[in-house]
Amino acid sequence: MRQETGRNSKNSETKASIRLASGGRFFSASMLDEIADKSVIEVIIDTPRVTLVPATMVNALPLESLLAINGQAPLSNEVVVKSNNIDGRVAVIAIAKSAFDAISTSAEHVYFTTPLLNNSHYREKALVIEVVDGCCYFRLYNNGLIFAEALEITTAEDILFYTSQILDKTSMEQNIPIYIIGSTNSAKIVKKYYKKVICE
Repeated sequence: MRQETGRNSKNSETKASIRLASGGRFFSASMLDEIADKSVIEVIIDTPRVTLVPATMVNALPLESLLAINGQAPLSNEVVVKSNNIDGRVAVIAIAKSAFDAISTSAEHVYFTTPLLNNSHYREKALVIEVVDGCCYFRLYNNGLIFAEALEITTAEDILFYTSQILDKTSMEQNIPIYIIGSTNSAKIVKKYYKKVICE
């Protein structure tokens, strides 16, 4: 696979998107039915084993090294892929090798991405917290992205703790809007300590 890869297809206009929970560890061949006969596949990988790097660094070091620098060296059953360049940043992501092998031969072009690259509210001064499949994506904006991290989260209290840590570490005002996506319970807990909490 070229990471846009595979074989020639007559159906070059068809597209599909699939989402892999837990970095694709529980990938099932039945998921391939969702992308049958599609030539362009977007694969959204939900995992805390991801980091954003400047696009200029992607060709300077192997992807495995870029992930290892972040303390997340790939496991023996993983491969490391990259996203497209979004606003000068590229996501480096670990994915289960079994899922990668199955998907990469299923379409002419395969693109990988992560919620860490979502740009909602990027023009604001705000913290965006997206909760998906036990993984929490924190994105802090101040007229552009200034901080992004994916963490394995188990409770609403965890989200509250990391919210506090991120705002303190970045010296960001405590009264900025905090958007929480995918967890009403977490929004209720965080709202006890921060005024501007919006559940989306």
